[in-house]
Amino acid sequence: MTQTNTIVAKLAVAFVAVAMAFSLVAPAAKAQDVSSMSLQQLIALVNQLQAQLSGQTGTAGSCTATFTRSLGQGSTGADVMALQKFLNSSADTQVAAAGAAGSAGMETSFYGPATAAAVSKFQVKYSGDVLVPVGLTSPTGYFGPSSMAKANALCAAGGSTGGSTGGSAGLQGGAGSITDVKLMAGISNEDVGEGQEDVEVYGVELEAENSDIKLTAVTVKFAKGTASNNRLNRYADEVSVWLDGKEVARVDAGDFTSSNNYTRTITLANNAIVRDGDTGELVVAVSGVSNLDSALADETWTAMFSSVRFMDAQGASITDSQTNSLSSRTMTFKDFASATALKFKLASGDSSINTSRTIKVSSTTKTSDIAVTSFKATVEGDSDMNLDSVQVSVDATGNVGDVITAAYLYIDGDRVGSTSTVSGANPAVIVFNQLDFDLDAGDTYDMEVRVDVKSLAAADTIKVTVSTTDRNAWIIEDEKGDNVATADRSGSVSADAHNLVLQGLNIALGTMSTKEVYNSNNVPASYGEFRMEVKVTAIGETLYVLETAASSSVALGTSGAQYIFLDGNNSQYTTGSSTSASFTRKSGGTVDGSSIRIDEGSTVTFELVTTLDPTTQGQYRVQLSGMGFGTTNSGTGSTMTATPAADFRSGLQQISN
Repeated sequence: MTQTNTIVAKLAVAFVAVAMAFSLVAPAAKAQDVSSMSLQQLIALVNQLQAQLSGQTGTAGSCTATFTRSLGQGSTGADVMALQKFLNSSADTQVAAAGAAGSAGMETSFYGPATAAAVSKFQVKYSGDVLVPVGLTSPTGYFGPSSMAKANALCAAGGSTGGSTGGSAGLQGGAGSITDVKLMAGISNEDVGEGQEDVEVYGVELEAENSDIKLTAVTVKFAKGTASNNRLNRYADEVSVWLDGKEVARVDAGDFTSSNNYTRTITLANNAIVRDGDTGELVVAVSGVSNLDSALADETWTAMFSSVRFMDAQGASITDSQTNSLSSRTMTFKDFASATALKFKLASGDSSINTSRTIKVSSTTKTSDIAVTSFKATVEGDSDMNLDSVQVSVDATGNVGDVITAAYLYIDGDRVGSTSTVSGANPAVIVFNQLDFDLDAGDTYDMEVRVDVKSLAAADTIKVTVSTTDRNAWIIEDEKGDNVATADRSGSVSADAHNLVLQGLNIALGTMSTKEVYNSNNVPASYGEFRMEVKVTAIGETLYVLETAASSSVALGTSGAQYIFLDGNNSQYTTGSSTSASFTRKSGGTVDGSSIRIDEGSTVTFELVTTLDPTTQGQYRVQLSGMGFGTTNSGTGSTMTATPAADFRSGLQQISN
């Protein structure tokens, strides 16, 4: 047979085959013009049509490759050909028309514009799994990680790119349904705070049965509870829908109005799928408006799903109303402070600063940076704060303005505020302004007030009190920039009065003990014994203290230590008698004449031992009132009061009679 006859014969066979195929699968071949095709193009078209007739295209088994690398225009290799074959398994994503390079049966190993265009179609078709997860809204034509993952998943599930966009592609199973629909236990009576985002207010569990199901839409319904305003968007900004923790829809709260009975059907993203036998958690969340009217705070709405629409693996689209029989859930809209449990609290700080002490000052120069009070500030709740102004109150024996020349505020060891304007009045108010100090939610901050003391001609005292109750002087703002309400502030700290001296004693207590004394017959006697360590430090110069003790009936300053007895109500007790009292040195210092010499800056430990014989049985204690001292070994002439009194008391002792 001649070459011409061979070609004619093949063309005849091809035309007959094409004619027969067109009569059976004309929709798939779609009016292709075969009159101008070459023999090779005709043969390729016949092969493609025969594959459709035999049910091969788009069926399981047409994808046998596993894609392992990203591909783009210019890529070459066997995996490019495998990709073209995979894309050609569906009319939605075919690389080229029959007979052209890259078409079914004529795949190539070169990734050109036609392959890129087919990949773009694939990305659009499965945008929920390919584009959305990586933040894209338009196809790229690049076969990257998300496209590769989807292609491999489809190959593993059945071998082709599946049916048309939005259909049941990728779903496995038969005629499906949702069962065991019930409310989620963890979502009920939720608070939606002012400015809070995506607060879960209603949720249901539902199980896919006999098929994977793709949730395509939900009908969300709100209803007024105690709400006084008819507009949901006065309370909420956005409404979102979530499946198993993944957002699948978001709409404006303003779409729910009284005219549509606060009900809207919301289309869900393509990736809202529950696999056969699995239970999905479908949730509606609400974001609060950023500026809730105070009149609307604490008012309620309810939410529910009145129906759920889904598609099964067979492509059936079903509306299920089981959720309509479930109870709705109530949500309460809260202002920012209530929703974030916002609190600003003060508490006492370093006791070594707040406890009364004797502080040496000068008669010729100022004494700088003396810590006079310590306190802690705690930010409770979910909102950060900004501290811009702090107020403290200062008392002195004389006018504060005659004692203090400047004051400073420290936070966590750093100086953040200062003032040199100190009123001469007593008590004086000191305000630290323009701090602009950020406080983190949940954290506690150590704060101190320190002062500079002027040169003094005589001893004085200083006492600092801190309180947050003055809203105008304490400027604290929440994350929204609103001033924290007085009701959301609490706590005050009052340090002991500190003694400012040119010379003097610093007095502190050590160990203490009390007991009821027994006689030789082991019977309680009618008196008690009190032992108290007294630690004394000389300030300003060398000082002298007598080793003598006297009750309050003796003038302070003529003995080393003065004491009083108190009853169980801490009232001075004078009815009974003191059987004995002693004040002796235990350590430190030097005996000098009738006194103990205490060099400047050194400390001596004394022990005060007293006994009390009360007229009636009961509970009693001893209190150190103060000490006498001098600048010579006579040990007299000057006094130091032990303050605050409560810090210089022994424990209570029961004494029988």
